Amino acid sequence: MRITIKTLLDLPSLSHAKVIAGAKGLDKTVDSISVLEYAEPTALQKTFFDSNEFLGNEIAITGFINIKDDVEAQCRTIRRLHKSGEVGIILYYVGIFMPEIDQRLIDLANKLDFALICMPENRMDLKYSEVIYEVIEAIIKNKMHDPNFVSEMLERISKLSDHQRNMDTVLKMICDHTTSSIYLVDDHFNSVNLSNWPVISNVSIEKISSYYHASIANLPTTPTPIEIGRSIYVCNKAIQSENASPLHLIMAKENGILSEELCNQASEIVQLFINIWSKGHGKIGTDELIRAILNDEPIKMRRLAEILNINILAIHHLIMLVPKKPIDHQALRHDLYQKWQKIVEDVIRLYFNVTFTGTYNDTFVIFLGSDKVKQACKVVKEALEEALSEQSPEPYVLVTCYGQANTTDVRNGYLLYSDYLSAAKIIFPLKTILSLQELRFTKHCYDIISNGENSILEATKILLPLDQSNHSSDALKSTLAIYLLDAASNVALTADYLYVHKNTIKYRIHQINEYLHFDINKMPEHYDLYCAVAIERLLESLPQTPNKD
Repeated sequence: MRITIKTLLDLPSLSHAKVIAGAKGLDKTVDSISVLEYAEPTALQKTFFDSNEFLGNEIAITGFINIKDDVEAQCRTIRRLHKSGEVGIILYYVGIFMPEIDQRLIDLANKLDFALICMPENRMDLKYSEVIYEVIEAIIKNKMHDPNFVSEMLERISKLSDHQRNMDTVLKMICDHTTSSIYLVDDHFNSVNLSNWPVISNVSIEKISSYYHASIANLPTTPTPIEIGRSIYVCNKAIQSENASPLHLIMAKENGILSEELCNQASEIVQLFINIWSKGHGKIGTDELIRAILNDEPIKMRRLAEILNINILAIHHLIMLVPKKPIDHQALRHDLYQKWQKIVEDVIRLYFNVTFTGTYNDTFVIFLGSDKVKQACKVVKEALEEALSEQSPEPYVLVTCYGQANTTDVRNGYLLYSDYLSAAKIIFPLKTILSLQELRFTKHCYDIISNGENSILEATKILLPLDQSNHSSDALKSTLAIYLLDAASNVALTADYLYVHKNTIKYRIHQINEYLHFDINKMPEHYDLYCAVAIERLLESLPQTPNKD
């Protein structure tokens, strides 16, 4: 039996709570509970929310006290929690601190199937501790009476998003369930992945290695108590990885007994994950290094970079290359990427000292660092565009992610590409090359749409005078969109795209200026118009636009 949100609602402390939104998510599993008191902390946002760490099937308690009057901040918080694997929130003190639950928050929670549970309103005497105690007690009792967790864990893994479905996430899920520290290592105790429980655990793989004299063969294959500063249980299970050396799953538990059955199930989950989703895990090669970077597996990334003699600290640029139209046939896509690899590698090595390429989730990726020439990023983009235009057998879209501080920022650039490329191609349909800034702009437009009708009307009201014009508003708005989004405010190029004389474009722009009562090339009005026409383009294609919330 699983502990779900619906199960928790039967607890005495939650018996008077109401499900305000996200009812379709009530069957989601709950593994832990936390308190989120500062929902929009600037100092923590980068390290906590934007780290994309999988938080597990956790439910949060909050009063939204520091953002009680900021509905947009409340919506942003729910999006971040949902993206990180949280399943819902329990709202306290509505009517006291937070005046009411805004309809925009309810709509968003319903859209994400994210449970929004409200404790009785206008009650100051309610305590977080009562719910926390009963929820934790229910979770612990369930683990004791239902020790078999393989099927449930695999089901949860299968539902993870692509960027979260990695070995670090799997180990964290097992770690939280078994309350054990888990290390995936090679024959020489080199860590490939690890997860500590608790985070400030007294155990480390270095201490275990030292205790067993750095010999993996000395580790027990059944749970065995040892003393490393304090008493712990240790167990080692062999893990086979296709086309790679065998790995070892080491489990270490403080303050408790580690059962044989628990170890067997943990190793079975890891083995099945490798067989189904991560074949070749532990293999030494650039594809595995790319997987480690983009899956956010820092230990594995550093180990592979050291073996491959790649200066990972020098990596500050990422380029992603995909066919303009998807190629469903795997063999054809593989052949295309092989041709691209030859074209690309002949170019990039001329401009950068650190370079490597590979594929990840059907995207051809290029990592660059340590410039050889001045303005290397600008030059290599132009050189790649020329080489691909001449030699690529298929039309392509090239996305540049330049000037990132570290591999974490590089990975965040990839996630932005993964989430918003489809929408960016709607806003910029004529562009072959897209930048990270254009993806960020796309996300900004998409967030405005996601915030609801009022947000959309506020962002697009600048265009209302064109709708009320005596001339053809469609022609004026179409000209404005192409002029701003496709032609980079170039009159001649706009005329070419619309197959009209450039004087016609000049006349239409004059008319637009007249109706809007300002020069459309003047900032900041220019930017407001740019956003408005982009949002309208997205809205026109909304059924085809992926929902990335």
